[in-house]
Amino acid sequence: MSIEKGTALSNAPVCDVDLYSDETISNPVPAYHRMLALGSVIWLEKHGFHGICGFSALTESLRNHQVFRSGEGVSINDDVNKLLVGSTLNSDPPRHDQTRAITFGPLSPRALETVRERIEQEAQFIAEKLVARGSFDAASELAPYLPLTIVRDLVGLGDGGKDQMLGWGAATFELMGDPKERRPEAVAKLQAMRGFLEDADTLSGLSDDGWAKRATDIGIEQGIAPSKAAELMRDYIAPSLDTTISAIGYGIKLFAQFPEQWDKFREDRALIRNGIEEIVRMNTPIRAFSRYLSEDIEVAGVNLTKGSRIQMIFGAANRDAARFPEPDTFDLERKVRGHVGFGHGVHACLGMHLARLEMACLFNALADRVKRFELTGPTVPAINSTIHSFASVPVRAVI
Repeated sequence: MSIEKGTALSNAPVCDVDLYSDETISNPVPAYHRMLALGSVIWLEKHGFHGICGFSALTESLRNHQVFRSGEGVSINDDVNKLLVGSTLNSDPPRHDQTRAITFGPLSPRALETVRERIEQEAQFIAEKLVARGSFDAASELAPYLPLTIVRDLVGLGDGGKDQMLGWGAATFELMGDPKERRPEAVAKLQAMRGFLEDADTLSGLSDDGWAKRATDIGIEQGIAPSKAAELMRDYIAPSLDTTISAIGYGIKLFAQFPEQWDKFREDRALIRNGIEEIVRMNTPIRAFSRYLSEDIEVAGVNLTKGSRIQMIFGAANRDAARFPEPDTFDLERKVRGHVGFGHGVHACLGMHLARLEMACLFNALADRVKRFELTGPTVPAINSTIHSFASVPVRAVI
């Protein structure tokens, strides 16, 4: 069946999934499987754009950043893209490479060794505190602790921005998709973030030893105008909190649902490195980003047209049984290398090494104390058009 888009015809199978309904946001996995059952590239008729959902088609397309471009923004909304273009996420090489080199410095594995001890200590503290209570909420009490206690301080936005980071990040992710009735609130927060970045007093209020000041100073040294250098801070605002919080909460839910996997980890702590990748694969915190096509191209037998936006559906690719057999089963020993939960290609997640470190420290601290986790009530999804996460994961820690 073909669907007309402007003057071009799509030969992709038609999919009636609404990516941004509350139902799909709350539990996207059935939607992912419906997409994959149709093909690697589909036409999402409710939105009027193509989606690439098959693992091989997606990863091949993401590596082709010359055609699948981010420099025109990765939101499905062009008005939003006008506000975001210029950040590392919303840029292409060579500018992308320049800004990423600046902001990645403190996020490299080697640089993160300087904060490992601090993260480990805080992980031990929150694990001891919550486990002593017996029952707690893994999504609202456990998952945000390390990002909000440590990472927010490391970024160093100062009093004017520190307490706004989580809200600004969530709003940015909302506007990558279609937040529907939540749009006005998200737009207001995004405008507040832009006001902060454009305020001449912001640079003077940054923490002297923070990542934000380091990035802006290096940017200015490299000839970037101060107003543009200040925008480098965006690289730390959106990615550094929400996605890690999402993955931690989802990880505890998985360990409660698959207790044999928690037993394996407690017996062999070396499994946590691969286990984190499996958690991120199954969760896929960022469900999808779009790309702008710079030329006509065929992907998996489907003709895609220059000038159109294509939704890259990471969550579906991570549930593709052709790449991950029994994709809905949580397996710490799965061959999970290459998953797209941290993105793929030049735009792989800037903060993935920090997320891995936080998760490893926290899960190890919990494994020292907890024999198993039990869900004590229904999990409650958080509603965000791009981020897949939970507002509540109530658990009991059995010691």
